[in-house]
Amino acid sequence: MTTIRVRIGDHWYTVEVGDLSQSPVQVTVDGETFEVDVEAEVGPAPPRRGRPSGGLSVPDAPTAAPAGSAAPVDDDILRSPMPGRVMSVLVRPGDAVAAGDEVCVVEAMKMEQSILAHRDGVVKTVFVQPLDSVNANDPLVELE
Repeated sequence: MTTIRVRIGDHWYTVEVGDLSQSPVQVTVDGETFEVDVEAEVGPAPPRRGRPSGGLSVPDAPTAAPAGSAAPVDDDILRSPMPGRVMSVLVRPGDAVAAGDEVCVVEAMKMEQSILAHRDGVVKTVFVQPLDSVNANDPLVELE
């Protein structure tokens, strides 16, 4: 699961998104789980809609990358899930982390995403520092 923090107005939500390579996808928002259907985008993206009548703006669902285009998976390296700017780095080499600990924050288009350790380990290398620009799949932190 990928965990992100999104801000809508003045309220922050923790959102966990499951495996995007299949549909339905399990999405958990502040502890409440939903199953959502995801359709691969075809052609140019439709224009974004305004806020629904409930006042909560829901972005279009992300699409899974085409087969064979994903970055290689390395269980030791935490990678940026999106292009953006590193806002904070909360660990240093030698620090022990537990699964779920926040190690850094990446921001794109005023949306901050907490990067969490996916397993227990010790920080081996920190590849970034605050205000660095990163691309999707760039290495952020390596665990040993």
